[in-house]
Amino acid sequence: MNLLNDAQAMRERDPGGMSRHLESFPAHLAEAHEIGRRADVTVSGEGVTSIVVLGMGGSAIGGELASGLLASELRVPMEVVRGYAVPAYVGPDTLVLVSSYSGNTEETLSAYDAATERDGRIVCSTTGGEVARLASERGHDRVTIPGGLPPRAALAYSLVPTLVILARLGFTGDPGAQVDDAISVTEETVRLCGLDVPADGNPAKELASWFAGRVPVVYGTAPMTSVVATRWAGQISENSKTVAHVNELPEMNHNEIVGWSGPGAFAGEGRVVFLRDCDDHPRVVHRIEITRDEIARAGAEVREVRSSGETRLGRLLSLVGMGDFTSFYLAMLAGVDPSPVAPIDRLKKSLSELQ
Repeated sequence: MNLLNDAQAMRERDPGGMSRHLESFPAHLAEAHEIGRRADVTVSGEGVTSIVVLGMGGSAIGGELASGLLASELRVPMEVVRGYAVPAYVGPDTLVLVSSYSGNTEETLSAYDAATERDGRIVCSTTGGEVARLASERGHDRVTIPGGLPPRAALAYSLVPTLVILARLGFTGDPGAQVDDAISVTEETVRLCGLDVPADGNPAKELASWFAGRVPVVYGTAPMTSVVATRWAGQISENSKTVAHVNELPEMNHNEIVGWSGPGAFAGEGRVVFLRDCDDHPRVVHRIEITRDEIARAGAEVREVRSSGETRLGRLLSLVGMGDFTSFYLAMLAGVDPSPVAPIDRLKKSLSELQ
């Protein structure tokens, strides 16, 4: 029997409940919207000349998605900082959104200290930990989000409150209608891709079977679906314990496309997915078609995954959901528990011993 048709067996192989988190994503979006609306935010958006999100891993991807989503709307630059320091421009006119699910991410804590020293306008988003303690001590705004999730399963809570807060501060329009659309779209994703849906006709299970045993390669387009491609690669790496390659168009047309033509190309091992959206630039659409032909000429198999939804947020999260479910089914086919991230735990332990 095909394992992907045995929902009970998959749940037994998922003791951490990753599948439950994926199927709860629409509810997470609704709750995250309320959290953003009710958050006690006292900083002012008046005179802000830049926006910076501090975060790592699952806590940073929400800021990345927000930045890509709002690229055509924001009138000030927005940057996600994944590291220990902040850019030199950060100062009193910078809105700094500190995102750490655990509240104890060492890179984010270091950047938070630096932003505090620069007198940034700071809003912290966390479940607790050192970030919560410091926010209270320093008098910074704090958005409290629910605990008990792996950070990568808490995407709704890093993304939606960010969108709501930016709207409340006057940088964007109210995202309420987009959140409603995203909830509807992700409910449909769960209906199509959930554990109880047979493999024949379940697009995420079909895609996972196609990827299995190969090197997943995911291409998006700047500025929006390129971030989703990064999310796909991160989820595949953490959930299925498989390295995935990611890049974006049009940039890869100026370098990486040549790599597909050489003797070192992993064409026979690669399975390539292009993430598509109706807002793709017309010239990029042509580039995708040409690039597909080049990659196919190298001997790799290529597919496309298209977004669905009435709004940009809905369409973005339709692609996110497909990638999340695909990564889960890849874990099932690989015979691994999707929840643990032992190498990250070992790395953190080794770093702590160096202090």
